[in-house]
Amino acid sequence: MRSKWHTAYELARYTGYSFFNYDRDNGTIWLKNPKENSIMCLNDFDLTEEEMDHTSDTLADRRRALSQHAGFNINTIHCIHMTEGTVRRKVKADGLKIVHRGIADMKQVIRNPFFRLDMEYKNAKDDGYYQRRLMGQHPFEKYMIKFTPMTYLLISINLIIFLFNFIAVRFFDSYLLTNGMALSHFNVVSGDFYRLLTSSFLHVTVDHFLFNIFALYILGKFTESLYGKFHLFIAYCLTGILSSLFSLMFVIEGISLGASGAVYGLLGIIIVHLLVHGRINAKLLIQIASIFIVISIFSQLFANINHYAHIGGLLFGVLLGIIYNPRSFSSKWFFGAFALTIILAVTSYFVMQSKDSSQPFDDMAIEHIEVGEYEDALKIVNEALRSGNGTATTYYALGLLAGHAGEREQAEKYHEKSYQLDPSNEYAAKYRLIQLRKQRDYEEMEVVFDHLNTKNIEDEGLKLLTEEYDE
Repeated sequence: MRSKWHTAYELARYTGYSFFNYDRDNGTIWLKNPKENSIMCLNDFDLTEEEMDHTSDTLADRRRALSQHAGFNINTIHCIHMTEGTVRRKVKADGLKIVHRGIADMKQVIRNPFFRLDMEYKNAKDDGYYQRRLMGQHPFEKYMIKFTPMTYLLISINLIIFLFNFIAVRFFDSYLLTNGMALSHFNVVSGDFYRLLTSSFLHVTVDHFLFNIFALYILGKFTESLYGKFHLFIAYCLTGILSSLFSLMFVIEGISLGASGAVYGLLGIIIVHLLVHGRINAKLLIQIASIFIVISIFSQLFANINHYAHIGGLLFGVLLGIIYNPRSFSSKWFFGAFALTIILAVTSYFVMQSKDSSQPFDDMAIEHIEVGEYEDALKIVNEALRSGNGTATTYYALGLLAGHAGEREQAEKYHEKSYQLDPSNEYAAKYRLIQLRKQRDYEEMEVVFDHLNTKNIEDEGLKLLTEEYDE
């Protein structure tokens, strides 16, 4: 037989109820559920019919006082007590519904299967433990005990993707999953908009994964307990997408990945909630500031950290926090937050589209070639081709690698394909100009220069060729 304190604790975990009051005189535990405008009292003793009638009359008379104490207008009161048989009585008076339930076992209080499993098989602790956890009034303590399936689902998705990617990288030397899911300006502008979301589920290193998942566990449970599982899912995905889009206004080279943009979004939502409901105090401010400091310090330890995604996530999280609390803000604030979210998203999109970038894996391959790491460069180039991201620079890199391996004929074929794919590509154009200059084919060199914007050339070698030709 489970105790009423254990039952109350599990009810707080699996339902919208939380601790309300404890009547020490008769040992009654009171719980409240603001979303359903209801309260519940748990007793471990039996009630006669006369006692149930008396209790109903007393509760009806105390309705106003109870509502003031609870902070909402009470419409339903559930009275749970122990009995050998099954008893259920309903009383309605002036819009108030009082339900008496007599049960033989506390696990019958609700039908939630997880609740019943815990009540049936979970090793029980002493009542003092459940009482301390249940009566803890700190916001984090209150919401951390909640059962939050969406938080666990998001963590599971991150874990599954991480394991697949970790195994592919460490045991098969394959970056196919990373190449296909990571955020990069080049790929998104090319049409891979799904990367705005998938990058929020992608991690490469163990420490990066563990840090982000730890933050997601805490902030996810808090958000889901406050707003529900679907609101958490929308918040994670939306702030993940918008923070990625926001960052692409500034980060146009390389790749970025990780859940931190969405995590910052959840943090923004929680800050708004605490401010709105007046739950900010010195202790909580220190804890929130500590989260920012820890995230910032640990972020420095990881490569490819997109700090602009953190800023965007926090910004969109704050706006979403306002949208999630329509009753706490005037209509101007609500519609203003909604409009600003759309304006920032549209602005981010058009600024992103206005900038040019290169395939990030091409840049990585060229960097490896420049320092003589030819095997690493070949692996990256092959991954780019397997993932369908081959560009003119990819084939230029292949040409350099083939030339280094002594395969002159194959190298020329790669360089030719590189130029055919994109005559304006500076790498391809420079190689072709050097070959044409050796052949003194100045007419064909002029054709190459016609495809180039000679005023905005970045490659130093190509600049020298252009100046030489102009002379």
